[in-house]
Amino acid sequence: MLSPIQQLTWIAQLPLAQAGQLLLVTGISFAILTLISSTYRFHRMIQMEESELQTVDDCNDFFFIQVTRYLSKINRTSSGFSILILQFVTEEPNLRAVQEKLLAEIKNIIREASDKACLLRDDCVAAIIDTEGETMPAIASRITAEMKAALSRSGATSIRAGVSSFPAHGLNTQSVIDAANEALDSAGFENPLPFCIAPLPKTEEPPPETPEELGELSKQDKNAALDPLTGVLRPGVIGSYIRKYLAEIRHKKQPATLLCVGINRIDQIIQLHGEPAADDVIAGVSKILQNLTRNCDLIGRYHRDDFMILAPGTLQQGELIATRLREAVQKELFVSNGKRIKSSVSVGIAAYPEHGRNLRDLFRGAYRALEILRGWNTTACLVYDPAQHAKKAEHETRR
Repeated sequence: MLSPIQQLTWIAQLPLAQAGQLLLVTGISFAILTLISSTYRFHRMIQMEESELQTVDDCNDFFFIQVTRYLSKINRTSSGFSILILQFVTEEPNLRAVQEKLLAEIKNIIREASDKACLLRDDCVAAIIDTEGETMPAIASRITAEMKAALSRSGATSIRAGVSSFPAHGLNTQSVIDAANEALDSAGFENPLPFCIAPLPKTEEPPPETPEELGELSKQDKNAALDPLTGVLRPGVIGSYIRKYLAEIRHKKQPATLLCVGINRIDQIIQLHGEPAADDVIAGVSKILQNLTRNCDLIGRYHRDDFMILAPGTLQQGELIATRLREAVQKELFVSNGKRIKSSVSVGIAAYPEHGRNLRDLFRGAYRALEILRGWNTTACLVYDPAQHAKKAEHETRR
């Protein structure tokens, strides 16, 4: 086996063309191995527990993934969450031992069913609390008071904490974590109440929504983002949320699938049973979508009778989700004012990165597939095929 120096010497002795080809193949191989390693690390991190975290990077990545999971549950199982990062000071030489004792203490304080505690950095523990920002000051006060009482058991000499909340302090994982870290830097170890809540960011009045865009956030208020009829993200904000979530998926080098779920023949329901019945069917379909999708899937409504779902995972996984949703709606009987109404959905599917690398391209592909199904007047699922379906969809002016 040649050593690296011997290999380079051997390459240098080759003719220029051969040496260049060999270096190119070597570079591509290294890039593929790096990508495989990165993807493997991400999936390994999802499955790991605190006891398996070996390095500071492991702890930081694990915490990031947990916050992202809470973010993905918004609109279904939660209306907001908060982060508390607690930093400690100790004279003990083994920081990890103190850190793990503090982690055990904070786990005894928070709710096991809904909250999550993690190791962070080499001198912090963090808690993700399933509560909105308004109630977090009282909770942070209680947690820090109980943690101060537990210092003697952990080996720490003092603590301080920083607090932030979603969506008040940011609309993606990193911004919420950054806000908590900034608040932590403002807290003092000597204060009677050693925690600081991140100040609310200054926001500018957003421009009006336009048909060309799939909706920008018009308010930071989480409740304003929810569609009152269906309980999922409303048409005005779904595009912005999915863009941010897609950016996180792209950063992690994950695949994803965008589903456009359209309720079939809603106009016939209106003609036969009236507008209230159509609303009941739309709300019932939304409930099925929420019940049968995963915590990591993001759901929103973008037209009256259409929904959009961003599902991390492969195209094959996205097709399985679409098929499950279609079959469940087809079996359901929706009740409105004593009437039992049958309905169905069709699903257009586009995959990242196969069919596009941004929301606009993915939406065009998935919506085009949905348009084709509606033209066929059938209930089915269809994956967008650029070679066959590449026709400009006329959806962008539809509201």
